[in-house]
Amino acid sequence: MRERDFSNLPRWLPQKIKQTGLRLSQVANHARISRATLYEYLSDGSRPTEQTMLRLCRVLGVSFQEGLSQYTPKPIGRPRSNTGKDQGEK
Repeated sequence: MRERDFSNLPRWLPQKIKQTGLRLSQVANHARISRATLYEYLSDGSRPTEQTMLRLCRVLGVSFQEGLSQYTPKPIGRPRSNTGKDQGEK
């Protein structure tokens, strides 16, 4: 069974940032990411690693479990193809 690629991060993250009263640049600085990276998370163009999510959760004042429940990490790299010696195996 394939894991569902779902992210609630673009809806959850702006709400949590607003609750802190911090500007986006401040959140990015405290989480040690660029402002551009934060914008990527807000638009679901990319998703944070677990380490980055941990730092974001600390800045936002939420539990790591709550933060992790908001997204499924996007796979890294290219999808594997079924060519070569893997053909015929199931």
